[in-house]
Amino acid sequence: MTVTTPLATHLYLTGSAGNRLHLLDFGGSGGTLILLHGVTGHAWTWYEVATAMIDRRHVLALDFRGYGESQWSGSRAYTTVDHVADLAAVIEAGGPDRVDLMGSSWGGLVAIQYAAENPDRVGNLAIVDVEASFEQGETDLFPRPTTFENDSEVRAAEAQRNPNASEEMIALLAATGYAPALDGALVPKHDPFFFERWPFRSDDHWARLPAIASPTLLVHAADSFVRGEVMVEMSEQIEDSKLVEVSPSSHVVPVDNPRGLVDVALTFFD
Repeated sequence: MTVTTPLATHLYLTGSAGNRLHLLDFGGSGGTLILLHGVTGHAWTWYEVATAMIDRRHVLALDFRGYGESQWSGSRAYTTVDHVADLAAVIEAGGPDRVDLMGSSWGGLVAIQYAAENPDRVGNLAIVDVEASFEQGETDLFPRPTTFENDSEVRAAEAQRNPNASEEMIALLAATGYAPALDGALVPKHDPFFFERWPFRSDDHWARLPAIASPTLLVHAADSFVRGEVMVEMSEQIEDSKLVEVSPSSHVVPVDNPRGLVDVALTFFD
C-alpha cells in the first residue's frame, strides 16, 4: 500500500499543563484556520478538508492531548476544559490576534467553549455534527475493537464506519491513526482511556451558544445519530448562524464526505 500526501509540517508545542502537543501545518495563505477532531479521530482526519482550504486559509490540524502524536495525560485530564486550555496555548504560541475554528464532534464542543469565552479571538466558527448536551453518560459507549491483526482489518473497520469515504482516505487513516503494539497487533493511536470513558458526555454548552459573537456555520450529517432538530435549536441560539446539511454523510463528515464539507466551508470561509 502506498499513501502519498502533500507536505505537511509537524509542529510540536507546549500545552497548558506543560504537555507536548502535535499539530499538522498544511500551509496556505490568509488567516489561520485550526481544525479540531472528535473522540475517535486525530489530526489526519482533516487531511482532505485541510488541503482543499489552503487557498483560503493557513490551515493547522491539532492532535488533542491523548491522541495521535500528542502526549497522553498521566492523570487522565481529558475534559473539554482541558482541551480548551490546550487550544488557548496553541493560539497564544502562534501569535495571531484572531483565528478561525472548525471542530467535528468533540472538536465542535471545544470550539464552542473557546469561542464563547474568547469572542475577540475567533473570526469564523464552524461546528460539525454535534449536540450541545447529551442524554448518554460518560461510560455509555458503543463497542469498538481495541486491536487489529493487520492493516486490512484496520481499513475494513474504517470503511464500515465511513461508508462514503474514498479508498485513499481510508488508507490514509489506517496508515496514520494506528500504531504497532508490543504483542504485534495494531492499535488506535489514542489513550486506551477513550475505550472506557468519553468525558464530554457530561458537558452542557447550551448557555454558551448565545455568547458566541462569531459568524457560525453549523453542519449536520444527514446519516448521523446526531439529531437534526437539536442542531436547528442550537442555530437558533446563536445570533449570526447558518445551518446546512451534508448528504450523504455519516457522523465524521471530514472523513465520510470531505468534499461536501469543503463545498459549504469554502462559501463560509470566503
